[in-house]
Amino acid sequence: MKDRIFFPLAFLVAAGMVLLALSPGFGRLPEGPVTGDGRDYSRITVEDAYLNKVIAGGDATSRLENGPDGHRQLYIEVAAGALSDAPEYGPHFRLAGDLEVQFSGFTVRCTVRARPADERGAMQMELNYSAGRVGESGWQEFDLMPGFQDYSFEYNVPVAEGEQGVDYFAIRPVVPDKSRALIVESVTFERLGRWTN
Repeated sequence: MKDRIFFPLAFLVAAGMVLLALSPGFGRLPEGPVTGDGRDYSRITVEDAYLNKVIAGGDATSRLENGPDGHRQLYIEVAAGALSDAPEYGPHFRLAGDLEVQFSGFTVRCTVRARPADERGAMQMELNYSAGRVGESGWQEFDLMPGFQDYSFEYNVPVAEGEQGVDYFAIRPVVPDKSRALIVESVTFERLGRWTN
């Protein structure tokens, strides 16, 4: 085989092998804990495909849906009596170690942009920031309005003690009977001032 044919053919085969090795990652949705990736930790927003990082937990249903603007939204549905009180046993985001360190000892404003689902829409939503063994915000309840609205609360994240724990941010509809669902457009964490000395 002549060099002018062999080398371009070898290059095409090598390029094809590289693309084949990378192909499992193409089109995959982000998974795992929410992280700041070493950027500015004053504001971390989880939106669009990154909402896929939610963990359904318990008997909840969660899935990404396409919104009217082409961005993905998070659908969460829960049946009455299906979840325990612990935030990590229902729909939640796990916060990576970098956020736990950056939020430790700071006041964090947690904002969820949400609305009731079109079918079996929830009238209320509960949010909870859990810092594991050192404490949690408790369930913060909000009345949902038609259309997307921002719902916020501030939490003084306890100072981490000993080995690093796991922080969670839980979102769930209030379910008086049967099942209820809500749609989440984004979740934002804003690191405010230090509340400890």
